[in-house]
Amino acid sequence: MIRRIGRGVLATCTVAGLTAASLAGVAHAADPKVVKVVIDDTGCPATVSAKAGPTTFKVTNKGTGGVTEFEVVSSDASKILGEVENIDPGKKAEFTISLKAGDYKTACPGGTTTSLGALTVTGTADTTLSADGQAAVDAYRQYLVEQTAILTAATKTFTAAVDSGNVDAAKTAYIPARVPYERIEPVAESFGDLDPRIDAREGDVPAKDWGGYHLIEQALWKTGSLSTITPKVTADLNTNVQTLENLVQDVELQPAAIANGAVELLNEVSKSKITGEEERYSHVDLVDFEANVQGAEAAYGAVRPILEKKNPKLVAQLDAKFDAVYAALRPYRSGTTYVLYTDLLPADTKKLSQAIDTLAEPLSKVSKQVVQS
Repeated sequence: MIRRIGRGVLATCTVAGLTAASLAGVAHAADPKVVKVVIDDTGCPATVSAKAGPTTFKVTNKGTGGVTEFEVVSSDASKILGEVENIDPGKKAEFTISLKAGDYKTACPGGTTTSLGALTVTGTADTTLSADGQAAVDAYRQYLVEQTAILTAATKTFTAAVDSGNVDAAKTAYIPARVPYERIEPVAESFGDLDPRIDAREGDVPAKDWGGYHLIEQALWKTGSLSTITPKVTADLNTNVQTLENLVQDVELQPAAIANGAVELLNEVSKSKITGEEERYSHVDLVDFEANVQGAEAAYGAVRPILEKKNPKLVAQLDAKFDAVYAALRPYRSGTTYVLYTDLLPADTKKLSQAIDTLAEPLSKVSKQVVQS
């Protein structure tokens, strides 16, 4: 069947079987269990325990801002399974995922003593997805496959222009390469250090390790010269993007995690990208904003059929709020793209942030609704 999973994006959905190893199991229980977690500047709790199956992690930040995120990661810390980011001091946030019994880690980047903690999950849970849950996973996987294929091709066009030394052509090719990446960023971030290798900003990683899009962006718009960009920089970017395309083919997915990713995309806009820090040299931040919203809508669209059966009122509310966000962005369009972010006034950025937050709040309720699918 054909299902719309994002504005202007159509995907073919099948209900083909996935192997047990490719499913992050979803238990058919009454309600997600709750695990309360407190983070602070030292990091995560040393140990956390949970029961297998649907679990809501409710996170409170009692620090001063040195740590602002909490992650549940695989036992080798190479894969993020669920997370909340941008938790301001004194604030709370939550996410819902389903976990099988086993040993995991928790991660609180920036923690002074416990940046990694231990999570033990005990008990048993049914790991079989319903037909609706399977369809949601298949739909979103298809979206990831399509977007990473676009990303790989667009990045090759971009790097070819960079390698040729043509600054104008490279600037033109930069934006199309950014869009598909911003649409699927939470999935890219889940693969350990792959996201920093592709998308780190200056200061995010040691200077000797900095590469990817934004190193080239700096050269293009700040210095206007590509003389400092070596063939290794572009080759590494192509390799890392291709790696991402390969990994999404069988990345573990579950409906709740897909819904969490939609919220992450919106929170990233309203909490960090709203400052203009992402595209600090090219100032094409509004292109990223729109791509993040499109990606959030695609993730929501994959689980929307499940939600329609469980909470049609929430579906109607979310559909209207997505429309409102696109309407808030519309005044800043210029031809096929957007005005530079530096053209916006503080009142403009405040209005955009409020529109995003108004959508993110009800969207954050979706993972609990779909976790048992």
